Amino acid sequence: MELFDGERALEHVRRQVALGPRPPGSEAAARLRAYIREQLVGWSIVEQAFTPLTPYGPCEMVNLLARWPPGPFPGEGAILLGAHYDTKIFEEFEFVGANDGGSGVACLLELARVLPELRVPVVLAFLDGEEAQVEWGRGDGLYGSRFLAGTWHKQGVLKQIRAVLILDIVGDHELVVTRDLYSTEWLQDLVWTVAREQELEAVFDGPLEHIQDDHLPFLAGEVPSLVLIGFGHDPRGEYFPPYWHTPGDTLDKVAALSLERVGRVVQAALPRLQPRAGA
Repeated sequence: MELFDGERALEHVRRQVALGPRPPGSEAAARLRAYIREQLVGWSIVEQAFTPLTPYGPCEMVNLLARWPPGPFPGEGAILLGAHYDTKIFEEFEFVGANDGGSGVACLLELARVLPELRVPVVLAFLDGEEAQVEWGRGDGLYGSRFLAGTWHKQGVLKQIRAVLILDIVGDHELVVTRDLYSTEWLQDLVWTVAREQELEAVFDGPLEHIQDDHLPFLAGEVPSLVLIGFGHDPRGEYFPPYWHTPGDTLDKVAALSLERVGRVVQAALPRLQPRAGA
């Protein structure tokens, strides 16, 4: 069986960073969607356009969804793997989001190469508008995941999803994966068990944090959900990684080995995600 390759994933980060900042509605974001589609030959693909009201006014956004095996979305028992592809808007400097945005997308694209062998129904969700346009909170942020979860809820298909795994900020050279206190406990335990089996306890040993990310709208819809993220506070109370939301979030901050570790844990965990009564 083909295994997740960190160097291949790093190349996907490199291609994203070369596009520059990729905020919602930008030409760079459109070019990135075209690149993503090129990597997903044979998958069912739909683009979900929507125009939420942001602090700057209406903003055109697009979620890109891909399904394997090809078929209707989401599909009974499908596992949703998500990552946001937008980068946060900063007027005072260029923000290319190599780790914050780029690493999660890269992992999904490399997983897309190896997942068909697992014979597990999967939806890849490349989500727009995760970043707040101005300031986090009061509805500013998580635009794409809120729209997707809300749309599928209205259509009566949200409960078809077996589980949701969101990947975000997973490429740091000194990656430690946070244990999010919002995430579904049994799903988190399963993934952490796989990490231990791969002797990655030191990587999956981040702090306990309440993480607000794209898993929250799915949790609100009562879908088992987990975020894998290398983000939190250090013992001094400062955010890590230290270059988060700064011009320093560049390609050199992302390690192929970190991407590979997270990707292989996800790859190994997916076949174990069997339906659970009452979960």
